[in-house]
Amino acid sequence: MKLKLALLGSILLGCVAQQAFAEEDKTLAIVNGQDIKQSTLQFYALERRQIDPKNSAPMDQLIDDLINMQLLKEEAHKNKLDKSADFKARMKFINLSMLSQVAMIHYLDSHPIPEARLKEEYDANITNMDMTELKASHILVQDETKAKEVIEKLSKGGKFAELAKEYSTGPSGPKGGDLGWFSPQRMVPEFSQAVLAMKDNEYSKKAVQTQFGWHIILRTGQRKGTPPSFEEVKPTIIASLEQEYIQKHINELRKKAKIKIAQQNP
Repeated sequence: MKLKLALLGSILLGCVAQQAFAEEDKTLAIVNGQDIKQSTLQFYALERRQIDPKNSAPMDQLIDDLINMQLLKEEAHKNKLDKSADFKARMKFINLSMLSQVAMIHYLDSHPIPEARLKEEYDANITNMDMTELKASHILVQDETKAKEVIEKLSKGGKFAELAKEYSTGPSGPKGGDLGWFSPQRMVPEFSQAVLAMKDNEYSKKAVQTQFGWHIILRTGQRKGTPPSFEEVKPTIIASLEQEYIQKHINELRKKAKIKIAQQNP
């Protein structure tokens, strides 16, 4: 498991745990005498979101899932599956994973990052940040032949916006292909590099291929953007520095530990 993902999961789990136990942990359902609690639902919902961030199943569906899980759990006990070597190995890993996450939460809670350190990181990043913003329109088509056809019409005096409305398969097509202002980092590299290499009011004489298809691009402007405020990026800075804090802590633990790695067979 990568530390970054583990840390993210641990922070989220910690937030959910604090919320669950700060409030009354009410019973949501009873299955064969066994309570299904609010805290269980919160952890289950979090687990689903970690797997699929777009997951937003309604509460009644989540409760129904937990009821099914409780029934399957009872069946597993009935068949003594909890006594199997496979189950014991899985539980050993889950115990290892969860306790390591709890330890990370405890360490971060005990060693909060000073505000001055956060601002120092912000100032350093803002100084090195490229705030260039570009403005462009594009016509997105699915094959190079169609792209060449559009470029040919542009070379004969065709209006870019009108051709975008007629040919573009992208969501900006009805707006004449206008993408508005954007930072180069927001676009796929091939697209941004092409726009940066162009001059204002110049369109690409050769279509640019990306994972989305073939783009005919019209660059319409470039400007110096406004950097995000400290408060806007503070959560990102905290997450980044927490990674450093945890990694440093783990390195210190490794120095103090007696570690012996068994010889692996080739």
